[in-house]
Amino acid sequence: MKISKLTSLVFVLGAILYSPKVDAQNVPNILDSARESRLLLVQVNPQDAEFYLKRSLTRLQSRDIKGAVEDLNQALRINPNYADAYLNRGATRALLGDTKGAIEDYNQAIRLNPNNESAYLNRGTAYRESGNFQGAVEDYNQALRIDPTIAYALLNRGVARSELGDFQGAIEDFNQALRLNPNDSKAYNNRGAARSELGDFKVAIEDFNQALNLDPNYENAYLNRGATRKLLGDPKGAIEDFNQALNLNPNLAQAYYNRGAARHELGDLKGEIEDYNQALRINPNLALAYLNRGATRRESGDVKGAIEDYNQALRINPNLGAAYVNRGVALALSGDKKGAITDLQKASELFQEQRKIAEYQYTLNLIQQINNK
Repeated sequence: MKISKLTSLVFVLGAILYSPKVDAQNVPNILDSARESRLLLVQVNPQDAEFYLKRSLTRLQSRDIKGAVEDLNQALRINPNYADAYLNRGATRALLGDTKGAIEDYNQAIRLNPNNESAYLNRGTAYRESGNFQGAVEDYNQALRIDPTIAYALLNRGVARSELGDFQGAIEDFNQALRLNPNDSKAYNNRGAARSELGDFKVAIEDFNQALNLDPNYENAYLNRGATRKLLGDPKGAIEDFNQALNLNPNLAQAYYNRGAARHELGDLKGEIEDYNQALRINPNLALAYLNRGATRRESGDVKGAIEDYNQALRINPNLGAAYVNRGVALALSGDKKGAITDLQKASELFQEQRKIAEYQYTLNLIQQINNK
């Protein structure tokens, strides 16, 4: 967190870059690959559960997802102990965004067949997408006990470990995934992201380079390499990478946001604000973009606009301590001593809860400065 005197801004530009982005790999299409033999059947009994399982696959291929669920429901009415139907219905429910229902089906599939690694893999992915990262790790562990050679299980376990803050464990998983599949661009990107989180920026750049050698259209690798270049003090190189990411995906809010931060380093405040504006057009709930735009507006002399941005950041994320600090400073500079103290006290409480000791102490010092004026 970059900190300055009370008479200027409290920038958070050292921490505003998006954390390097990791990419999970979807498990192979269980709906197709795991049931290939059944697709070869020519004559089936419409009263047989397998008939409905097969037809559900055909419906999925034509993107009739709800129809596929109906067929799988019918398969389970005929045979309530059909583990494969539970597995496929869970995957189909996941496609519909019904994560809770998907997990219930995977539970049933595992109950009926405890050695089905695909059910553990799919449930692990559902857990990860619902924020249960520890549950995801445990399911990927189980899948790997059954089959230690599943590279994408190692990749996805590494992603879950990254979400838990276990970056060293994540790197070990990505290393194993790369031993099994040396041409996996996602594993290189993810390992670079974990290394960047640990501050090993130069080696992280090498991983992002390798990911881009394997896949020159990998937008997240450009995004991550740009963020890491920014942290290495190379804002021009960072901007080049963010530009490349935006060429591949013009709707990538993170790239506009990070490019804005890099432009700040070059003193291009107008371009910085334009990038935050664009990021917010794409993602109006990007609290950090409001936070940084507010800081830049204040630096440009627009205190009122800065406070409006901090207000919006806090509507989106009421636990964003830096927004309370920056708004408190802006209020103090505007003559609202009481409002400033209130914001800074709230920020100190949040920093204490979040165990951000340096930020907590700095905020206490600000309160003392304002009280002494």
